[in-house]
Order: sequence, then structure tokens, then C-alpha cells
Amino acid sequence: MDILTFGDSWVYGIGLGYHKGQTKEKYFEIQKNQEDPKKKSFRSLIARKFGIGNTNFSNGGSSNQRQFGKASEYFITDNPINKDIIVLWGLTSVYRMEYFSTKQNMYIENLLTDHEDSITKLWTIKCFDETVETNRLFYQIQLWNAFFKMHNIKNYWFNVFNEHEFPGKVDNMMFNGRSLLSLMVDDHAPNDSYHKSDRKDVDRKITKALDRGLVNPYSLHPTEEAHIKFAGLFEEEINFA
Repeated sequence: MDILTFGDSWVYGIGLGYHKGQTKEKYFEIQKNQEDPKKKSFRSLIARKFGIGNTNFSNGGSSNQRQFGKASEYFITDNPINKDIIVLWGLTSVYRMEYFSTKQNMYIENLLTDHEDSITKLWTIKCFDETVETNRLFYQIQLWNAFFKMHNIKNYWFNVFNEHEFPGKVDNMMFNGRSLLSLMVDDHAPNDSYHKSDRKDVDRKITKALDRGLVNPYSLHPTEEAHIKFAGLFEEEINFA
């Protein structure tokens, strides 16, 4: 069996090299080490415990758009369908966007809170609505659910930062829709506002996580303790044996 993981930095395991008392300079220096996410992320902990593989597509700063694109490339163009897999898909902030730059000949990802970027600022003012984007995310989920059902593949969705209010029910949404952020601090009341995943976005729940040492103070990514907790939560809901 293999677990396929999609999502953002919380799924990937950015920040796992942090330890209490570490300087900011040292923290960002060790981010170049890619071994910590491979060994200490919740997805890696699960795979190692049950002796299964982990094919990972999550990455730091990823938008939902990028993850849908990676899934399309993997399942439709690159690989034969393997039914002996479980897909775990983390849904990130809808305030992240991806656009193709003809100048750089590559896809660029940006936070819609980054108004220093002219394209992002224009997109936020002229082209973005939180409810509309959340609804689009729901339709993509339903489309992929149909694809996985057609191929008899087990797949699960989970919210990373926010309890998204979709226009319909998602039967295979984990944790009754509660986000990893809410589960991490055991606070399931509505957040003060939509968590946009900006480092300046220090809301009530992130503040609790900071106070408890569950995210690091420099980039607000989950610590090793948090990932151990995440692994336990997934194991309670899914039989990986």
C-alpha cells in the first residue's frame, strides 16, 4: 500500500527542524535540510509505523490550484492507475493563487495578501471573492471524488487552516470538517476570521498554538510535537494496516 499526500507546507513538514530556543537565523538556515520532513512529518510517521510507502505532492506555499494540477499530471498523464493507495488531500487557504508567467515561463504562486506584487494586488481587487473561490473548491472536490470512485481508490479530504463552508456536503471530509489548526489546539469555535496563511495572520488559534509550542515563532509552522499529534489523529480515522 502507498499513501499519496497532497497539500501545503503543513502536510509537507516545513519547519520541522525547529527546536525551542533556536535563533531565527539558525531556523531559516536549517530549512535547506530536506531530511526533517521526510522523517518527522505526520505523513512520514504514518508510513514508517505501518511499513507503507508515501508518494508526496505537497509543498511549501502551495495553492489548491497547484495541487489539483499535480494530481491531474500524476493520474491522467504520467502513471497507470494503482488501486492499492490511499489519497490524503489537505485543503489550504483560498487566498493563495497560481498564475503562469510568460516572462519566466513557469507557474508563480502568490498570497493574495501580498499587495507588493502588482498582479496579486489587481487580482485581489478585481477578480477575487472568498465565497466564489470556496464554491469552486467544492466543485473540484466533487469532480475528483467521482474520479477516485470510478477507479475504486480510497480518498480523504481534510482542512488545514479553515473549516470551509461549502455549498454541499463532502462525505469523505475527515474530522467532521474540523481543520488541523483547530484540532491542534482543541478549539472548535469559529475562528476570528478566515486564516489566509500569511505569517502576519496571527489569529486566536495560531496564538494558542504559539503559546503551547505547537508552531514555531518564526514561520508559524507546526513543530515535531504537533506532527506527532496529527499522525495520531489520522490513525484514529483510517485503517492503514
